[in-house]
Amino acid sequence: MDLESGEEFWCELVINGIGGRTIAEAKANISRPELMTWRSYRDKYGSLFFGRRLEQEFARLFVRYFNSHASEDERIEDAREYMLHEEIPPTSFEEERMKAIKKKST
Repeated sequence: MDLESGEEFWCELVINGIGGRTIAEAKANISRPELMTWRSYRDKYGSLFFGRRLEQEFARLFVRYFNSHASEDERIEDAREYMLHEEIPPTSFEEERMKAIKKKST
């Protein structure tokens, strides 16, 4: 069963103890303005789930450490490569070409 983004958001709220112990309780307890506040917060700061935030920070830390010991051509540009639950948006041909040109010029 695949979750829609709205259902996923309710699950994330309930997992973090916001609004109630079930999705039905949370929907009954959270007003529309409060829901929109939580959505804005999540959009601005990312997932409310502590485990996901930990995963992001460990990936950033690993990339920083790796890049400090790697040669210029071996560096990792995007920490999301090491975040299992993050989606990397597809890049266009032009973006890939610009990366290659930039890499070649340095």
